[in-house]
Amino acid sequence: MPEIPVNQIRPGLNVRGTFALKAKKLLSFREAPGCFLAVTLGDRTGEVEGRLWEGAEEAGARLKAGDIVTVEALAVEYNRLVQLRIDSIVKENGQIDPARFIPFAKGLDKAKEKFHQLINSLTDPPLKSLFSLLFSEQNFYESFCLAPAAKQYHHALMGGLLLHSVSVAAAADGIAGNYPQANRDLLVAGAILHDIGKVQEYCCRGAVEQTDEGRLLGHIVSGALFLERYIEKVPGFPGELRLKLLHILISHHGRYEWQSPKRPKFLEAALLHQLDMLDTQVDMFSRAAASREDKDSPWTGWVKGLDRYIYCK
Repeated sequence: MPEIPVNQIRPGLNVRGTFALKAKKLLSFREAPGCFLAVTLGDRTGEVEGRLWEGAEEAGARLKAGDIVTVEALAVEYNRLVQLRIDSIVKENGQIDPARFIPFAKGLDKAKEKFHQLINSLTDPPLKSLFSLLFSEQNFYESFCLAPAAKQYHHALMGGLLLHSVSVAAAADGIAGNYPQANRDLLVAGAILHDIGKVQEYCCRGAVEQTDEGRLLGHIVSGALFLERYIEKVPGFPGELRLKLLHILISHHGRYEWQSPKRPKFLEAALLHQLDMLDTQVDMFSRAAASREDKDSPWTGWVKGLDRYIYCK
């Protein structure tokens, strides 16, 4: 039986497939003793609810959110939505390609091309040496290009970090012409590097998850430590440029309440913070509008990350 992507599951289909277990909850029957297992399953095309009516407690004890599971089920309709009536659900322990379960960002080839154009446009010799050293390591470059930029709120896709970094850097390049008092190379370099710690912060399997380093340090601290190690490898790297690059990284969230160790304290850092926020907001508003359940309505439901309804007309 061929596997069916989530977005092609219809009531009446027998389904056998491998999915990411997004969530699980053991619930009590309303009018009888015992429990059933409610799960949310997903792949890169979407998510579907499922219910396991027999053996729920045993399955609930051996499974956890984030597992990759093979499911056999019958697709039914419940409250006008597709739901899986699960016969069996088994954890998979083998090697899994995250691209089966996490969507890829669109336009990655163009983003890579723009990324190299921006790096090649730098004229400051120490910055050119730093970028040459950093991105000449193929493993790191590939990890940077495939990493997500977030777990859920913005650019939470494979390749999201590259797309976000290039978008912010391109905006920095554009805005530098309007503000000649800003150091264009410093601003563009900071834009490319500002989220570099997310390579260490996130890992991908069935979903985007935080690593131990991500939970204990976060991408701001990880990024500053990582960048410092590479700066030290560049002979004669100017001390003031080092401080400014590191400050851009640790201040790019802008506010202490947004987990920024420092607020921006010079022009390029302040501009970078605003450009980072701008690109994040554009992605969040755009995704909220595109993914709303009722396409005939000009309004989305409540968008958690933005704390508001979004008007889409």
